[in-house]
Amino acid sequence: MDSLRYGILGPLRLVHAQGQPLKAAKPRQLLATLLLHPNRFVSTDLIADALWENTPPRSATANIRTYVRALRGVLQDAGLPAPIDTSAAGYSIEVGVDELDASLFESLLAEGGHLRDAGDGRQAMQVLSRAYSLWRGRPLEDLPMPAAWEGSIARLEAQHRGLVDSLLDLRLEYGDASGAAVLLSARLTEDPYDEQLWRRLVDALVAAGRVGEARAAYAKAVQTLADELDIKPGPELEAAGARAENGRSANWPNPGIPADRTADRPSPAAQPGPMAAPELKDPVRPPSQLPLDLADFSGRQELLEQLRDLVCGRDPVRPPVAVISGAPGTGKTSLAVRLGHLVREYFPDGQIYLDMHGATHPRDPAGALTDLLLSLNLPDFAIPTDPERRSAMLRSELASRRVLIILDDVATAGQVTPLMPGTGASAVVVTSRNRLMDLAGADSTPLDTFDDREAARLLASVAGAGRIDPSSPEAEEILAACANLPLAIRIVGSRLAQRPDLSARELARRLRDETSRLDELSIGELAVRTSADLSYDALSPEEARLYRLIGHFAVGVFSARALEAVAPPAAVRRSLDRLIEVNLVRISSVDHRGTARYRVHDLLRLHALGVGTDEQRAQAVRDVETVVDAILNKIRRANNALSFEYFGVLEHTGPLTAPDPSPFTETDAIAWFDSERSTFVPAIRAAAQNGLHEHAWRIAAAWGPYLDLRAGFDDWNGSHQQGLRSAIACGDRHGEAIMHRNLGQLAVYQDDWDTARRHFDAAAQAFAEVGDRLGEGVAAVGLGTWLRERGERDAGLAQYEKAIEAFVEDGNANAEALARTAAAGVYLARGDVASARMYLAQAFLIAVRRADAHREAKVRRRIAALRVHQGRHDEAVRQLRKALAIFDGMGDDHCAAYTRALLGRALMERGEVATSRKTLLDAIDVGHRLGDRSVEGQAAQYLGELYLSTGSVDNARRTLERAARVWLQAGNDAAAADCRRLLVGSEAGVAAG
Repeated sequence: MDSLRYGILGPLRLVHAQGQPLKAAKPRQLLATLLLHPNRFVSTDLIADALWENTPPRSATANIRTYVRALRGVLQDAGLPAPIDTSAAGYSIEVGVDELDASLFESLLAEGGHLRDAGDGRQAMQVLSRAYSLWRGRPLEDLPMPAAWEGSIARLEAQHRGLVDSLLDLRLEYGDASGAAVLLSARLTEDPYDEQLWRRLVDALVAAGRVGEARAAYAKAVQTLADELDIKPGPELEAAGARAENGRSANWPNPGIPADRTADRPSPAAQPGPMAAPELKDPVRPPSQLPLDLADFSGRQELLEQLRDLVCGRDPVRPPVAVISGAPGTGKTSLAVRLGHLVREYFPDGQIYLDMHGATHPRDPAGALTDLLLSLNLPDFAIPTDPERRSAMLRSELASRRVLIILDDVATAGQVTPLMPGTGASAVVVTSRNRLMDLAGADSTPLDTFDDREAARLLASVAGAGRIDPSSPEAEEILAACANLPLAIRIVGSRLAQRPDLSARELARRLRDETSRLDELSIGELAVRTSADLSYDALSPEEARLYRLIGHFAVGVFSARALEAVAPPAAVRRSLDRLIEVNLVRISSVDHRGTARYRVHDLLRLHALGVGTDEQRAQAVRDVETVVDAILNKIRRANNALSFEYFGVLEHTGPLTAPDPSPFTETDAIAWFDSERSTFVPAIRAAAQNGLHEHAWRIAAAWGPYLDLRAGFDDWNGSHQQGLRSAIACGDRHGEAIMHRNLGQLAVYQDDWDTARRHFDAAAQAFAEVGDRLGEGVAAVGLGTWLRERGERDAGLAQYEKAIEAFVEDGNANAEALARTAAAGVYLARGDVASARMYLAQAFLIAVRRADAHREAKVRRRIAALRVHQGRHDEAVRQLRKALAIFDGMGDDHCAAYTRALLGRALMERGEVATSRKTLLDAIDVGHRLGDRSVEGQAAQYLGELYLSTGSVDNARRTLERAARVWLQAGNDAAAADCRRLLVGSEAGVAAG
């Protein structure tokens, strides 16, 4: 495989090129497109689709020519003289079979298949293993995936799946149990619910002698099936678990013990290689200035390994420079000191430690140079007075020594640039609250808080034996209050160690109060507040104002755009960049559009709440009001752009309270909701915490249409629970009514029927009190649905008729169409086809006249149900496919899932077994993902019936059992009973056969 030049089976690679010579996005996309079709001409149109996703600029052809020229130059400079040919048909890249991993993969796949068919299975296994080793991930996973690539990528992935299956069989056949286990583990990441895969993995691990891992795999299988599908393992998997339990080999070591990595490292006593610095001839004692290592240091093991590999490297050109940066209290100094002690033997010419006092009074680089030279045993008289000459002397001295230098608490890159070695085997470790991105040649190691396991281990270690159980509720509460910040954990652990009269329960109680939490996190010279003050004091007035605003507003993730209501965007981003640089704010995530989300550590948020004068803190609250008011008005603007009319009560129906400088299109509105979705729930909590309760409930209500469209159940619940509390707090009965109705609708979607009834009743009462006829009708529809699903069809129909009356009186045709559609469903269930048809015709006419595509799609779905009832399945399929196209086009996964379930049933009746099966599986998957048991249960029941109709009794039994469980979870005993009757019938049929 040494001849490989290009790689697309994973991130795009130029195999023999140094570094990353191809950085621009469009030439990378172009090269990938050509490599997906090697030695064939690719049309300019297809390339344009790949580069611009169906929206090419007018200059697309000229741009492609420019990219081709640039690509040819890059390939030639990288030593890859692959000619790119041009013709009227497009462009082609000439690649040999053994030069592109995908071509070599297909060649090996064909060769392996031929060997297997010829009976040479062992040789086939070797060849297919080579093919398997070419894959480094998903094809071109580091690039955006345009639709133009989908066919080629799908073909490669299908070949890969076939390869895995063939190779798995061969490895099991020829006794390579460990190799088979690797393949099975990979398969299970794609299909974690396949019991047969779990069974084969357990058996393969036992066969390989890895009994402990086999038991762990069986335990994980049991837990996965229980947590995700609520089922117990089948007999075959249970038998495999028993084999694992009884098949332990006494000679096999515990697979849970990590391998000893020290054998891979060069021994300090080994003969130095050609790149090692010569030993000093001067007999003076080398410096050994490392501070005392913490006896209870814990965590950071992976980072320690990475840093040790970095500083102990032997690069003859560039001495290693490691920058450990992080927020106050993350343990930067402790990590650097621990690292220094771990690698002391690799630096026999000394270890130097300098505190650069960056957070208080930054040390002058000239004085630091003098200290370094004195530490290297140079006499005072030999040290130059000129700082530049001192820096040059330091580089000369370090070039012939192997010294570790730790520069602690550095303020800026300029403070330590003169202290860097120029060549040789010395190494530098820098700690800083700032990221020091401009320190040339440095490797960055950003430090975050501990994970839960590391945090619990540190707390138990510092507190001492017997003082606290790290798995106890008190420990979990203490660690949550500390937000896993190492400094805070060390403080509370020290308090427990030094105060035998202070119980863990009492300490947890004291930490609950956010207003005094930072006061509790102080002992001796250790204090979270003091540590954070040092970073805050270095901010400019504009940066400090934004920090105080973030403290009041950022109770979760937030976007920079949300803060732009208080200052120009450029000013916000400059201040935010500075807060990131000093690690008071961190980037939480970056979405596919490149938009960042930010987060502030909980203890730093509490610190930001308390800093500043009384007026500055009051200004921060006013700034929060400005921000949430801007969010609310932008949500209203986005709602105005949506083409469908929301069935519910909006918090605001009048003109916008702020001008609309640039109206949304519908596409832009939904994209904005998608991009800012993670901001809204924290913004609602922030508004409530700052006493802005009217903003809190209004924002919750305002994004109801988007939540319904996207089936955002978790966000729905989180926003509306706080919205309800805020509506009650500010005494707004209309707000209470809206919150109750929306929470009731959410409970219906989640089959929480008792909760749904409670909220619908409260909503109906509140809407009646304030005289909102639209609200009364919407609440009546909710109650009608509740009654219908509980089997009280007549009572449900009465509520629907009551709603229709209210909607006609209010003049809301959209709501009237929905209520008529719902009533038609009841008439159809009662067998009154004429009434159902009349109500559906009226609803459809309203939707068409209003050009409401979403409502039209919902009515079409009901019409399809009527056609299924009449046995007119061809018409039902046509209606459902039209409805599904509308829902998919809008991104409404929830309504689309219900439509797919009914479409699967109609296709089954038409005998389209394969299409029906796929459609129903998709519906089951979406229903399970959204937590909607009704659609999951209905689709699973239809799929079970499909399996019965094709004679696949085992699959039918498993699917109907799942459907019955889901129906029971949804509280629909009648549907569960239907599934059981089908099961009994299938078993009787098998017995009779």
